[in-house]
Amino acid sequence: MIQTLLAYTSEPERQSDGFEQLLPIGLCSLHAVLRSRGYPVTLANLSGVSLHEIRQLLLSRQPRVIGLSQWTHNRHVTLALARLIKQQLPESLVILGGGHATHQAELTLQHHPEVDLVVTGEAEETLPELLDALANQTHLNSIPGLVLRQGREVQQTAPRTPVQQLDLLPFPAQYLDEMLYGDPQLQAEFLAGSRGCPAACRFCASPVFWGRRVRFRSATSIADEMRFLRDTFGLIYLSLRDDTFTADRQRTRALCQELLHQKIKLFWNCQSRVEAIDAETLQLMRQAGCECVQLGVESGSPRMLQLLGKNSTPDQIIRAATLVRQAGIQLSIYLITGIPEEEEADRQLTLKLVQQMRPDDLQVAPLAYYPGTELFKQAVQTGNLRADLFETSRSKAVLALPDGPRLVDQLLSRTARYRHCATPAALQQLISQNGYSAVTAMQLGDTLMAAGDSSAAATAYGIIADREPDHPWGWFLLGEWYEQQGDPEYAVDCYSRVLELVPRHLPSGSALQRLLQR
Repeated sequence: MIQTLLAYTSEPERQSDGFEQLLPIGLCSLHAVLRSRGYPVTLANLSGVSLHEIRQLLLSRQPRVIGLSQWTHNRHVTLALARLIKQQLPESLVILGGGHATHQAELTLQHHPEVDLVVTGEAEETLPELLDALANQTHLNSIPGLVLRQGREVQQTAPRTPVQQLDLLPFPAQYLDEMLYGDPQLQAEFLAGSRGCPAACRFCASPVFWGRRVRFRSATSIADEMRFLRDTFGLIYLSLRDDTFTADRQRTRALCQELLHQKIKLFWNCQSRVEAIDAETLQLMRQAGCECVQLGVESGSPRMLQLLGKNSTPDQIIRAATLVRQAGIQLSIYLITGIPEEEEADRQLTLKLVQQMRPDDLQVAPLAYYPGTELFKQAVQTGNLRADLFETSRSKAVLALPDGPRLVDQLLSRTARYRHCATPAALQQLISQNGYSAVTAMQLGDTLMAAGDSSAAATAYGIIADREPDHPWGWFLLGEWYEQQGDPEYAVDCYSRVLELVPRHLPSGSALQRLLQR
């Protein structure tokens, strides 16, 4: 069978960005599909890997097919990797996939002979068919979802129908322990329970890549994956990366009920939209371990929200923030500035909105052009941008305003005083109103520690261990507390309890080893 290498790399100057060094979930899914079907395949995270090591990898594995995951931020370094591969293995077939490759397929093949073809969109069905065709020496033209050269022409095959039964795909992390160079534990923290987004934000390419119709995995499938990640990688905190986690609130509630029923004791976060949440769902999410909800707010100006294609209003945003806060869940928000039409009055409206929301965490990004977005499409149509912009620009992201980074720093500085800072009294009131949850008890303990009331913090952490002795977080928090207090005997006991529940929990294992070696 044909030896395949699936790889990802990031720009050297972005090595400090932990998220950009992670493999896309889709690449891990593709590896799991090939591996589960018996195809010989290697998965490698080449971010930060030396050229010498890459050459050694290519020489030792001798892959005939190399699939590279290309996104806008790593587009140039991915093409440089493709050139290196062609120099080392001239007869190999270099394939690009991913968001940037999908939306710039024709241009890429016109300008880059080191790339042989592009797989557009989801590749879990396309790549196995392609490998079979190569093995059988049959033409690729009949395989949907490809863009390839035919002589001097670039042609696209029939569109590929998106994967409909997501539950039938193996978990992306199923064979992640075989990955070369990367960190399996860190990589496995991120999972997705759906594909697609119902929104039409003008700055986002997700609707074009995945489609507007959201496809969901079942609640049982997601819960099973969360259990798998806990048991296999020792993870007790996960991040669900669905574009809109609560797009189907019935599915969201079913997942929470499944987590509670199966007693899968974890903390987790998710991202959603302000018009897609309600009090009942949030309360159930908190009980099931949801520690933080990230909302795409973008702006407090109705005019900017409309320009960005956001189907939300400041009143809806305030309502959503209030519901999250009342549920006892941490609130994180995303904002966008550096919009050409944005004026100081619009920024003042955003400041006012943030002041009313008082998020626990806030991230600001400058507006940027990405292929596949309505924003970029319209700018090209009006002649404001060249269609080959991403070929000529060396920037990781092409900003809508050169002054974008300064405006980001300015907005971060101006909103700093509006961050939420929970008080022990407020958290105690939440517990009185909503009842006990491990999430709120942890928040209370952390807040008490920050306030200098160490004894009361231990009591709060102890509530988790008392009420849910099978919850690893109660014992882990107590272990950290006892270690900080200089009481190694009790800390060892707590960390040992964590490892009884989650044998592969790396922080507890490391702490236990450290304490026992004293």
